[in-house]
Amino acid sequence: MLFKYPQFLWFLWLLLIPIFIHLLQLRRFRPTPFTNVRLLQRVQAKSQKSQSLKRWLLLLTRMALFTALIIAFAQPFTANPTAFQEQELAIYLDNSFSMQARNDNSTLLDDAIQELITSAPEDVSFSLFSNTTEYKDVTLGEIRNTILQLPHSSNQLTLEEIILKGQTLFNERENSLKNLILISDFQKSMGIDSIIPPGDSELVLVPYRADDLVNVAIDSVYIQDPSASDNKLVISISGNTDFGSIPVSLFDRGNLIAKSAVSYKPEENSELVFSLPDGQFIEGVVSVSDQGLEYDNELYFNINTREKIKILAVGNAEGEFLSRLFGDELTEFQNVSSLDQGIATLKDQDLVILNQITGLPPAMAESLKEFITQGGSLVLIPSREMVISDFNLLLSSFGISFGPRSDIPVDINEINYAHPLYSEVFEERADNFEYPTVQEHFRLNGRRSTILKYANEQPFLANKDKLYVFTAALDPGNTNFTSSPLIVPTIYAMALRSRSLPQLYYQLGRNSSVDIAEVPDEDRILSLKKEELEFIPRQQLAGEKTRLWFEESPTDPGIYSLENAEIPRSFSFNYKRDESELTYLDLGKLQETAEVSNSISEFFEEFENMRAVNSLWKWFVILALLFILAEIIIQKALK
Repeated sequence: MLFKYPQFLWFLWLLLIPIFIHLLQLRRFRPTPFTNVRLLQRVQAKSQKSQSLKRWLLLLTRMALFTALIIAFAQPFTANPTAFQEQELAIYLDNSFSMQARNDNSTLLDDAIQELITSAPEDVSFSLFSNTTEYKDVTLGEIRNTILQLPHSSNQLTLEEIILKGQTLFNERENSLKNLILISDFQKSMGIDSIIPPGDSELVLVPYRADDLVNVAIDSVYIQDPSASDNKLVISISGNTDFGSIPVSLFDRGNLIAKSAVSYKPEENSELVFSLPDGQFIEGVVSVSDQGLEYDNELYFNINTREKIKILAVGNAEGEFLSRLFGDELTEFQNVSSLDQGIATLKDQDLVILNQITGLPPAMAESLKEFITQGGSLVLIPSREMVISDFNLLLSSFGISFGPRSDIPVDINEINYAHPLYSEVFEERADNFEYPTVQEHFRLNGRRSTILKYANEQPFLANKDKLYVFTAALDPGNTNFTSSPLIVPTIYAMALRSRSLPQLYYQLGRNSSVDIAEVPDEDRILSLKKEELEFIPRQQLAGEKTRLWFEESPTDPGIYSLENAEIPRSFSFNYKRDESELTYLDLGKLQETAEVSNSISEFFEEFENMRAVNSLWKWFVILALLFILAEIIIQKALK
C-alpha cells in the first residue's frame, strides 16, 4: 500500500496523548457510611471492573478512529508497479485493400476503426499511422473524424517497415514503456512468418479476418498473339476458393461489347478469350461482380494504334536471316550496304545492326555513341576481316574491347536464362538442346553481361547497357547460329527491347516507361488526363521519339488520355493484385516474438489495468464511521 500524502502519517504520534491521559487519570472515591457494607462491597467491586473495561474499549476505539482518519487524509492506494512509468503507445492501422473484406455489412477496416474509437481512453495520448497517414502524439478526440474517413490504399507496408516506422514515433526518453500495436489481417504480402521484435518496446498483434470470404479477382489481361490479324484478348480470373461460375463483362468507352461466364479451375487461373477487331483503338474495362474485395473487380486496358519498331541493318555481308526475321506487323526493316547511306535516318531508328562490316570511321563511331546515348540500341556483328582498332574506338566508351582472334572451333553451350533479353522468351530451361558451333571468334575484354557463352567460358554474345556484341561472324562459313532455333528469340528480342512499347496497362506504384513517336515542340508539353485529374509525366526526347516515365504518378486507376499529342493515345493504370490471394501469416509463429490479442478492447483493458490506481481512502473513512458507531454502542451498553 502506498500513500499520496505520506506526510500526514506523522500525526500518528498524537495517539500517544490519549494513552498518557488514560494512564495518568486518577479517580478518587468518596466513602459513604452505611450500616451493612457486606452486600455493597460486592456491587462496588463489580462496578469498578465494568468501568475499567469500558474505559479500555473507549480508548482503543478512539485511537482506531483517529488512526483511520489520519490514514484517510494520507490517501492510501494500491497500483501496478508499471502504473507510474511513462507509457508510450503507437498504433498501426492497416488500411490496405485486403481490409475491404466484409463481415456482415461492414468491412474489416470499418470494424477496426469502430472498436478503436469505442475502446481507446479519451485521455490517453498516442501515435497512429497507416499505410498512407501518420499522426503523432494525439488524442482520440483530435483524430476521431479523420480516421472515420480513412480510405483504403494500394500501398501495403511490410512488417519490417511497420516496426521501423513505429519506432520513429516513440520519444527517446529512457525508462518509458513503449507499446507498438499492429491492427491488420496480416496477409503474407506483409512479409514472412518471423519478425525481429524491437528491443525496447512491446509488440502486440491484433488480427482482423473475415469468415468464409470468397474473392474473385481479374488477375491479368493480355493479347494471345500480338502478330495475329485478330486480337484475341485473354482474361485471367483467379479465386481464393471455388466460386462456381461468374459472369465477365467487357466494355469499350463505357459500352458493353462482350459478355461471357468463366468457371472455377482448382489447379490454375480460369481464362476467358474475347476476339477484338485488328487495328481498332480500344479503351477497355473488364469487370466482374462478387462479394469479396472491391478493388480487383475491374481492370482497365487500352489498345493503341501500333507503332512499328524501326530497324536499320548496315553491311555488305549476306543478311537474309535479318530480312526473314523482320518486316512483319511489329517491325519496319531497312538494309543498306554502308553507314553513309543510313546516317541520315539514324536518329529515326530504334535498332541499328552493324552486320559484319570491316571498318568504322571515327565520325561514324561518334554518331553511333550519340545514337546509343539518346536511347537507341546497337547490335555489332563482327567480320573476320574487320579492323579491330576501328571498333574498339566505339567499344572503349562502354568499357569493353575486342581481343585477338582464335581459330580453334568451339561450341556455344550455355544460355543465360536469367538475362533480361530472355525474360519473356523461355518458359523453362531447354534440355538436350543442339547448340551451334563457331569456327573462329574474337576474345572480348572488359566488364559486360554474358548472354550466350562458349565452352571455353568466353562470351559469344554479350551486352553493356543497350549495346549488344557478338564475338563471331554470323556467315554460314563460320557458324550455324543463323540456322539455330536461338536466332529468332535472340535477335527479335533485341528489337522488342530497343523501344519501350506501350503496354495494355501499367501497374500503379511501379516504375515504368514508354517510347512514343512524338516530338513536341517547346510550346507543347505532353500530359496525361482523366476527367478533372491531369499530371505531367517525366519526359525526355530521344531522337525522333519521346520517352515517358510513370513513377509516383498517377495514383488513381483508370484510363488516361495523352494530351497535346498529334496522334490520339491513351494509357491504362491498375492496382497491383498482390492482396487478392487472401493468404495469411501464421500467427502461431509470430506469437514467439510478439503478443497476440483477440481484440482492440481486450488490449486496452490490459493497458488500463497496467496504469490503474486503486484509491483506499474511502474505505478508511467508512472504517472511521464504524468506530464512531462502536463508541456509541459501548457508551450505551456499559453504563
